[in-house]
Amino acid sequence: MLDRYLPGDYRTFQMLNVINRLIVSVLLLLCILLLIPIAVTPQGTAEFFSFQLDRVHVDPISITHLVIIVACCFLIAVCVLLLNLEWRRQRPRSVQIAGGNSKSAELATESVAGRIRADVEAVPQVQQATPIILARGGVVDVQLEVRVDADVDVPAKAQEIEQVVRESVSRMGLKLGRPRVKIVCAPGRPSDPTPAAPP
Repeated sequence: MLDRYLPGDYRTFQMLNVINRLIVSVLLLLCILLLIPIAVTPQGTAEFFSFQLDRVHVDPISITHLVIIVACCFLIAVCVLLLNLEWRRQRPRSVQIAGGNSKSAELATESVAGRIRADVEAVPQVQQATPIILARGGVVDVQLEVRVDADVDVPAKAQEIEQVVRESVSRMGLKLGRPRVKIVCAPGRPSDPTPAAPP
């Protein structure tokens, strides 16, 4: 389940909707164009198609046959890809809240990502946090990409961020599965030192 912080899933959903509409529209138009002459003159329509099929002649070993093979293989691959996208299992967009007697209480993964993002970006020397939330039943896996200042102590900051993620998930009443933190050091000058207190 990918939330709004990972828009690829939403773009795929939109693309499939557009492709479905185009395919259905083309098929319906072809049906209309085919049914009209069949309704008016069924015998004439049958003779026309029979005549056209009799004119088709493709040698088994020829450039024309090779082109037909390549075109058919390409169309088959496209159909298999569309079927895979159409029928692949949709990942859950909510996670069950741990604790309590009710098992119907769930929290949207979008809300989980927003809370983790806000908590991590509040950590000093963190510029931007991009969380990806993967729900597995009542457990959430967090994949987090964090952009930090250039002069940060990477191992210490990674541990600090992971601890913030654990505390943030716990406060939401969720169970944390596998956290993964990716640190990206932003290019540019080091962060400004904290000004000393005036005497």
